[in-house]
Amino acid sequence: MATTRKEVEITLHSIRIPETASGLDTETTHLLSADLIWPRIGVAQKSASQTCALKEGRADFETVNWGRRILFKEPVEGRFALSLTLTESLDDEDLEQFFRFCAGAFLSIGAGMVESTVKPVGKLAAAPLDYAAKNIGKYPGPKLLVEGLAELDSTDFPESGGERLLTLRMTAARRLVSLVRPRKSPKLLLEKGEPNGEVTLAVRTL
Repeated sequence: MATTRKEVEITLHSIRIPETASGLDTETTHLLSADLIWPRIGVAQKSASQTCALKEGRADFETVNWGRRILFKEPVEGRFALSLTLTESLDDEDLEQFFRFCAGAFLSIGAGMVESTVKPVGKLAAAPLDYAAKNIGKYPGPKLLVEGLAELDSTDFPESGGERLLTLRMTAARRLVSLVRPRKSPKLLLEKGEPNGEVTLAVRTL
């Protein structure tokens, strides 16, 4: 039986994370990273990221500029997986450090890397590429808040011109405790692996 190949565009639709571990902060900024795992033969992984502003743990991207919600525009075939992670709340200094890392990785890319994927993150409209994804382990970046993984198949998506929503259930990526206050013991919020909201993506078949 022939493998079904489809060209898909994957964009952010909405995020709901009940527990952000950010104390009294109602507005927080996070980095969402996405990985397509073996989207097609010969391609082991494609990566993308977007910064996300949440208000009380929620965000709706339906009216947000396309450039701030696009994750992938890729061919997929047969069985593959989609992994999502969302960092803890980041301040301006955290983001600036990440941008500097990404810029340095971008400048180190060789001309022969033809299979790189653009990863728009905040101020960096065209960087970093897959090089940064492969070297992210060298960067002591922000801690992860939640993670999710879905096993998919190209037949799950509609024919050309169709669109569907895909919701990934997210779980705590680490043990979450409340911010420490004077003379107060930290309060356990979630154990690692416990449910903590969902991320919904819009998948359009091109």
